[in-house]
Amino acid sequence: MIVFCGAATIIFHRVVSTELLTAYLATSPGEIDAVIAIAASTNVDMPFAMGLQTVRLIVVLFLGPALARFAARRSGIDYVSD
Repeated sequence: MIVFCGAATIIFHRVVSTELLTAYLATSPGEIDAVIAIAASTNVDMPFAMGLQTVRLIVVLFLGPALARFAARRSGIDYVSD
């Protein structure tokens, strides 16, 4: 996960022409409140970082359950379906 986020940071830095800290905060895993605290205390593009963090949260909310079901089926784990 850390390697993926690091690669995404470099891609955003080069493609969007944003500074490295802004790109890192936009792609960093973890809680949004930690990103807010760091972004508020530094000089970064806060709307960009928070926008990508919000998109990440929405993607995880919608794709997470489907990915968990897929992984459970492939591993043979019995789960309760909704």
